[in-house]
Amino acid sequence: MRYLILLSLLFLFSCTDSGAPDRIFVNGTVLTVDPQNRTVGAVAVKEGVILAVGSNEQISSLADSNTQVVSLDGQTMVPGFIAAHEHPTLTAVFADTVDLSAFSFDSSETMWQHLKEQIAQSESGDWVYGMGLDPVLMPDLVLPTKRFLDKVSPDNPLIIISQTMHSFWANSKAFEAVGITSKTADPGNGSYYGRDENGELNGFISESEAATPMLDWLKSPFGVVSRYQQELQNLVNAGFTSVGSAGFNLPPMMARYASSNYFSPRIRQFIYLAEHELEHLPESPERDNDFYRIVGIKLWHDGSPYTGSMALNEPYLNNELTQMMGITDGHKGTPRLTVEEFEQQVTKHNKSGWQLAVHSQGDFSSASAVNSLNNLMSDKHKDKRHRFEHCLLIETDTLEAFKQQGLTPSFHINHILYYGDALNESIIGEQRAQLILPLKTAFDLGLHPTLHADTPMFPADPLSLMKTAVLRQTKTGLVLGENQKITPQQALRSMTINGAWQFHMEDKIGSIEVGKSADLTILSENIYQLPAKDWGRVTVNQVWLNGELKSDSGK
Repeated sequence: MRYLILLSLLFLFSCTDSGAPDRIFVNGTVLTVDPQNRTVGAVAVKEGVILAVGSNEQISSLADSNTQVVSLDGQTMVPGFIAAHEHPTLTAVFADTVDLSAFSFDSSETMWQHLKEQIAQSESGDWVYGMGLDPVLMPDLVLPTKRFLDKVSPDNPLIIISQTMHSFWANSKAFEAVGITSKTADPGNGSYYGRDENGELNGFISESEAATPMLDWLKSPFGVVSRYQQELQNLVNAGFTSVGSAGFNLPPMMARYASSNYFSPRIRQFIYLAEHELEHLPESPERDNDFYRIVGIKLWHDGSPYTGSMALNEPYLNNELTQMMGITDGHKGTPRLTVEEFEQQVTKHNKSGWQLAVHSQGDFSSASAVNSLNNLMSDKHKDKRHRFEHCLLIETDTLEAFKQQGLTPSFHINHILYYGDALNESIIGEQRAQLILPLKTAFDLGLHPTLHADTPMFPADPLSLMKTAVLRQTKTGLVLGENQKITPQQALRSMTINGAWQFHMEDKIGSIEVGKSADLTILSENIYQLPAKDWGRVTVNQVWLNGELKSDSGK
């Protein structure tokens, strides 16, 4: 009878091994994110794989004297969060810069004073880098000219990076140090050097191609590795067990080294290489390593809403803010790639088997890019799951075309929180602001949408991303897109199983199911029961990767 009971238990809980578990988690709430969105009480793990899920009594009955019992003490277990689109290398690069962001300063006066103090502590002639300038988040900011920055930093080359990382400003010594003059040709594709009415450099730089010569020192791989390791650990501490790195990466050997913690994986990495990184591209997509994979190519179809480089069907608004941002009356933005250039890139990389991650913010950009894909894609290529990144403004017709072509969106959802008021009032206006980031429509169409923070633009905080997706509130409490609110269950799916699906890993990670890797995050409270407005108080207390403890702030 006892043997029959044991067999029944193993069958009931889909246990895949007759041996006892190495570890069981009991006395908590487990949000499985399985197809039925089940909530259970306990989980058993063996050799890094989920062995069984069920009640405390059921799971406890599988243990023997060698099984470690981990009491959740009423906490909530969720699948390890999946960061669908971040930039850990860029975050590491800019970690050594002077913080100028509105997250740290409430006025431009205090911000500029802080920069001057930091410059005063530098050796004459040393490069100084500032990060986080943003007239939207800091309303009293007047964007700097070269002449202004020459006064701020008369003896040091100075370059300032915007919060969006699409705009830069430099002083005369910075231009001189890299040999850029008024006669230097613009790189093109939306990247250029700003000039005054006399054709002289005015200090502004659009897009990273033009700024690259000034960023070489910051981007030196040997100086970035330790900061990169710390950034990966920061992601783990925030609850992430997987991250998609969308362009601007360390060389693969360095990235693999940095992602290991005493030769044990720290976090799963899925890498999209930018065009200038293709020297590191393998002959074909990598499938053999579950912890580090180069999976695709990153293409930029348009730019940023806050530099005028987002490509729109209708013009930006014309007012003091947009004029300060350098956006002229009637400007709609243009794609960074012509139709021919984009289609050449798509054809080349799609034919080689690579997944594409297409940066697209504006409604014109996304419609144009989807039309190109429709012209080029055949049914046999639709399983690539090509991604569209950010998707600030995207029409329902375009999302319906996603469904037909097997495409999937990742939404830069905290545009709503941090920039929603400015988008509504000054950049695109109330009517279009109510249409941004149509997450519920993407769910309704079965597109497996994800959320991301686009670090270092915004903090990689999974609870913040999910909270915004559920409430859709700006910093002032304005709701943008009431009809696009999603449920807490959908929000959690967008940060877990949907990310796994976008990485072609849904059979191994993304939910708490038998046979999947034990990538587990322990939260202080149950987000299915706690109102979303209170999710800011939820803490990440433990993170387990493949059954190994990687972060333990709940001690």
